[in-house]
Amino acid sequence: MRAAIAGTGFVARVHALALRALGVEVVAVAGRTPEGAAGFGVGEPYDDLGELLAERDVDVLHVCTPNDVHAAQALAAIEHGVHVVCEKPLAVSTAESRALVAAAEERGLVNATCYHVRGYPLVEQMRAEVAAGTLGEIAFVHGRYLCDDVLFPASGWRTDPARSGPSYVVGDLGTHWLDLAEHVTGRRVAEVAAEFRSFAGGPLEDYAALLLRLEDGVAGSLVLSAGAGGRKNQLLFECEGSAAGLTWDQERPTELELRPADGPRRLVVKDPAANAEPARRLSRYPAGHGEGYGEAFRNLFADVYAAVAREPHAPFPTFRDGHRGVATVEAAVRSAREGGWAAVEP
Repeated sequence: MRAAIAGTGFVARVHALALRALGVEVVAVAGRTPEGAAGFGVGEPYDDLGELLAERDVDVLHVCTPNDVHAAQALAAIEHGVHVVCEKPLAVSTAESRALVAAAEERGLVNATCYHVRGYPLVEQMRAEVAAGTLGEIAFVHGRYLCDDVLFPASGWRTDPARSGPSYVVGDLGTHWLDLAEHVTGRRVAEVAAEFRSFAGGPLEDYAALLLRLEDGVAGSLVLSAGAGGRKNQLLFECEGSAAGLTWDQERPTELELRPADGPRRLVVKDPAANAEPARRLSRYPAGHGEGYGEAFRNLFADVYAAVAREPHAPFPTFRDGHRGVATVEAAVRSAREGGWAAVEP
């Protein structure tokens, strides 16, 4: 398998490391400048993605660039018959994301949105517990995703509407949490009521509080902030049912708290000898041997590349899931501007 990467920043390097671990060759990298692409250190450097796609024989393009160019770059790859893995959010509008879904499916190309959080073994353990009825009837989900990026002067392009799109923390942080909630519970977010604030004084929200209505009467609440001092990457997810609850924190990814209503709390650890089968398949090492962020990307990409090779694979988040995320961002933006509840459009 031969891959190309669009983008040379932090997440592009995460993709490159995961691909190397899978034995996928990164043959080319496209950056904004020749120097940036050359400095990436892997693959032939380009400063023009169109030129790269025309000259190089690649199987998959990984789009790891600012949000405003996701759609154009992914569509360019699709037009060249290249499969695509795109960072979230998939696009800056549902018009763009809907067009990407249609283009990829019309060409029969493998397409993935990089919701890497699904690649953690204990996320699959939570999904298995919900499906098995361990929690009873699901009542509500709640949690937060916090970092402290805007407390530093060089907070980057994410605070610029021209490059980030209509939202900062809902698009950047919230889409991960919301996809996780839908994946674990099996219920889609139907409506959102949102409050946006910018405590750093930027043009986009760096704080958002969301109330959620999911399918089957499941409720939810979510706090997002890029201004939480000392919080580097805390995605905290909790799911509450009539019989038990679950707590999982991305900063402690190998531990899951199961909270029965009629008994003591139990710590479930990442353990391929004891976890549910969907969780076991994502673990490479025995219990007590840490696996985390990088392995989550590797797990996601392993299924994507198996699909490209037409080999058996587990489901992974596609452009349709990415479109769901963009639609939820748009609903949150509408609610924050207009007040009240906003429906997540299909």
